[in-house]
Order: sequence, then C-alpha cells, then structure tokens
Amino acid sequence: MDTGFLRVLFNPGRFFEARMQGEPSLKVPALIALVIGVIGAISAAFSANVTISAFPADMQAFGSIGVAFAVVGGIIGGFFTWVAFGIVFYLVSMLFVGDGDLKRTLEFTGYGLLPQVFGGIIGAIFSYQLISNLTLSTASRPEDIAVVVEALTNAMLADPLTKIIGIVSILFLIWSANIWVFGMKYARNLSTRNALLTVGIPVGLYILINLVTLTGLV
Repeated sequence: MDTGFLRVLFNPGRFFEARMQGEPSLKVPALIALVIGVIGAISAAFSANVTISAFPADMQAFGSIGVAFAVVGGIIGGFFTWVAFGIVFYLVSMLFVGDGDLKRTLEFTGYGLLPQVFGGIIGAIFSYQLISNLTLSTASRPEDIAVVVEALTNAMLADPLTKIIGIVSILFLIWSANIWVFGMKYARNLSTRNALLTVGIPVGLYILINLVTLTGLV
C-alpha cells in the first residue's frame, strides 16, 4: 500500500493541496476509520471480558454476548466518528459560505483522523494497565452484578490513569484538529481564518466537555 498519505501528519497543507488535483476517494479514509474502530473494539472487548469475569459462572455465557456487542460497537464507533466530524465540519463551514462537496469533506476529515490511530493505541495500552490493576469482587448471585459493575466503574474513575487517558485523547484530537484546519481550507475553499473557526468551534466544544468531565465538575 502507498504510505504517502502519512505526509498529512506533518505537512497537511501541501498534502491536501496535492490531493485537490485528483478525484475524491474515501478508500484510505475508510481504512483509517476501520483501524480506529478495531483498536476501540479490542479495548472494549478486554474491558467487557474483565467485567464478565466477575459474573456468576452461570451468567458468563450471557456476558459473552456483551463482549460481542462491545466489539461491534467499537468498530462502528470508528466510522461514526469519521462521518459525524465530517458532517459537522460541512454544516459549520456553510456559515462561512464554504464551497465544496461533502465527499471531499469526508475524505479530508478521514485523513485528519490519522493521529487517532496512534492515540488509540496509547489509550488502549493505558486502559489495559488500568483494568489489569483493578481488584474485582465476584458476584455470587445475579442480583449482585449491578453492585460489582458499579464498584468497577467507581474504581476506574478514581484511578489517575483515567485522567491520563483523557488527556492523551485530547492531545491527539488537537493534532487532528490542526490537520482538519488545512483539510477544510481546501475541501471547502475557505480562508485560513474561516477554516480555523469551522474546525475550532465544534472541536473546542468537544474538548471543553471532556475537560469538565476530567476535572470532575460533572
């Protein structure tokens, strides 16, 4: 596979300028979204499997269905993130009279997700360490499952690694946002200022919500 798309990480302006010379293609962006989804699925499956291990033996078979849903949800999540950001950027850019089709916007949004691959891997490693360090009590009765899950959730929220994971996620999102500014500048024919606002408004709100959550204000 041609790895030339990796140039978007360090010189997004030149990369997107060159991409504008060709027809829009969603193949590589879709692959990036798939990789992000697979990383999320692996992390979600491990978390779900650890939780299920605390279930009564006769309930663990049902718990495996939860693992399957976690895997599917993780994969879908990668594509949902891609499409959601692309549509939001497209709609916000309309306020600045953006000119360019949705397919090109989705293409460049997908390329901008590339840092999330690295962020997802780092986050998954931290999540593995976080969950591995937890001491779980075992539910002896089905009615105890809710108590065990609540205890697990509280333990995860109280662990400093949870905040580190959140901070890592924000840092890699800022990297993606930097790429998206150049992407929207070319995909939607915007000035640098308007491209910055197109990306900065929704991403800034998203980061703000995450920061408020991390500081325990909500």
